[in-house]
Amino acid sequence: MVSKISRRQLLKLGAFAAGGLLAGCAPKVVEVTKVVEKVVKETVVVEKEAPTAAPTPFDLVHWAEGYLYSEAEPHKKYQEAVRNRFKELYPLANIKWENRGWDEQLRQNLVTALLAGTGPDIIVGENFFQQYADLGAMAEVTDAIQDIKDNLIPGTYAAAVTKGKVYGINQFTGIFGFERNPNVIEKAGLDPTKPPTTWDELLEHCEIITKAGKGEFYGYTLQGPVGFSVGGIFRVAVYMKQADADMCKDDCTYPFFNNPKAEQVHVFLRKINKFTPPGLTFNPDEGQVYSQLFKGVTAYQICGSWHVKWAKDSGLQNAMYSAIPIPQGGKKASIVVGNVINGVLSTSKHIPEATALCKVFTEDEIQDLVYPLLGRLPSTRSALTRLRPKATEADQAFIDDLLTADLGILPQWRKEPNKLWQIYNELLQGVLATEDDIKKLMDKAQQDADAVMKG
Repeated sequence: MVSKISRRQLLKLGAFAAGGLLAGCAPKVVEVTKVVEKVVKETVVVEKEAPTAAPTPFDLVHWAEGYLYSEAEPHKKYQEAVRNRFKELYPLANIKWENRGWDEQLRQNLVTALLAGTGPDIIVGENFFQQYADLGAMAEVTDAIQDIKDNLIPGTYAAAVTKGKVYGINQFTGIFGFERNPNVIEKAGLDPTKPPTTWDELLEHCEIITKAGKGEFYGYTLQGPVGFSVGGIFRVAVYMKQADADMCKDDCTYPFFNNPKAEQVHVFLRKINKFTPPGLTFNPDEGQVYSQLFKGVTAYQICGSWHVKWAKDSGLQNAMYSAIPIPQGGKKASIVVGNVINGVLSTSKHIPEATALCKVFTEDEIQDLVYPLLGRLPSTRSALTRLRPKATEADQAFIDDLLTADLGILPQWRKEPNKLWQIYNELLQGVLATEDDIKKLMDKAQQDADAVMKG
């Protein structure tokens, strides 16, 4: 058996052997023992570290929302502020904001880029991050946002959360609120400064207004299951959230169209639809539907936070805003809309830098520019709190909801989303256009959804 011996051991053995030879040849007059030291020279090759390459400039490609490539002066000021702040963090980075569309066009461009391996570093979106994260296309940012998480509003980035992990950071947001035309309300003999706070009160008001209108004006605006596939569903989802009637289950990946808690919502929708202008609910033009309130045809409606400007531009200077009425036993809740999120693709060569840019949008000095320069609402608690005293009374209503309401999002179906939303729209069609048993309509919708999921 051959054993490894150290160099030190070899030197010792050599010294002992040399001493033995000398002792054997010497005359036997006097026997002296000497210790002999031998100096051995050796050449040691030391590996040198390869020189570190000097940092080089790099592009950070961001498929962004419109304000980041707009040429309007206020928007350019916002862009400049973001660039300057990011340059402080990464002097060699060059941000490239690109317009690759929105919604379906954006998704198609993203799929094409992922297949070709030419995706950007950062992708913007509103309600499609979960499916891409499940496929491994998104970089997780759960740990990266720990230092700012307490200042973020969970509902504003919920659309980028799946299986408990976060894959996106909000840039700015919007929310649904409650809009009323005080001129119509006064004509019906009601006090417009005292909005309804419950579903029952809203139904009572709408009945009084509709009767007083005698065909000239009506109590409510309701968008039905026509036109944009989720336009009406977006607003219905608000009432569902208030009633804690989820449209989905299993981490919101499977339809739950026959949720027992949803029955009261559909009953309410059927009742309030009777107080809408004839035919308006099934008008496919969303703009025409909601502009009726500005024209004095309707008194109440669910509205997006952008309605404040829209109402004034349409000639209604005194529109009023408040929290959406809630059902008995329900909760204050709403759905985020116009909610802009940025996420980093896992294929990016600059994930830390890209993540840092997404976080820059949440910094106080950048968030404070959102309202005055973009006309949108910031999405951090600190920015909203600072903004509230300076905002209009109308915008204060939306700010209050963002800070206090339970915020939800629409489900992001992983399988056949168009078919599933069509099934839900057919359910709404039955609720609003027939007197069929609502529970049976819900069960039929669930059966159809089950068939799609099993197909």
